[in-house]
Order: sequence, then structure tokens, then C-alpha cells
Amino acid sequence: MTDTLSPPEKLAALRAVLARDGVQGFLLTRGDAHLGEYVAPDSERLAWLTGFTGSAGCAVVLAERAMVFSDGRYVLQLETQTDGTVWERGHMIELPPERWTAAA
Repeated sequence: MTDTLSPPEKLAALRAVLARDGVQGFLLTRGDAHLGEYVAPDSERLAWLTGFTGSAGCAVVLAERAMVFSDGRYVLQLETQTDGTVWERGHMIELPPERWTAAA
């Protein structure tokens, strides 16, 4: 299967579903349905949505803002793999997702 959506289109599609269903926000973790340490390529949802392929991370999507988080090992990787026009980027220890979401 070829992925034909750009990062902004992927985020817009997710936001459209959230708005349709009356959901205010969405948390996407890297883990798969089995919560295992290793994620199969077809279950790399965080990488598909954000472009980030590090082994630790999550994303929070709100109606007007979206942020991808990781720990200190991946700060530079976040900068190179994610689209800064679409995603804010954060260190999950310095600014935990729940604190960012509460302030958003």
C-alpha cells in the first residue's frame, strides 16, 4: 500500500474524524495493541502520523494544536523527522503531555 497523504493531510483527516465524533483530543502512543516492547512495522502508528521513528514517544492532537513528545534521546531526531509547520515538539519529561494539554 502506498501512503499518499502528506503530514498536514494526515493530521487534518484525524482532526476531521475527531470533530465529527465530538472528541476534543487524541493521545497516540508508540505502543501497539499488545503493548509489547517491539512494534511491528504495520503497527507504527506514531511514525505514520508524525514521521517520528524513535522508540519512545507519543503525540497529542487537539483541534488547533498538535504536539509530538519524546525523551531526551530523541530531541534532535524529532527536529529532523517531524514537520515543524504541523507539529510542535516537546521533551516528555520537561513538559509532560498532560501538562501541555492542560495549558493548550
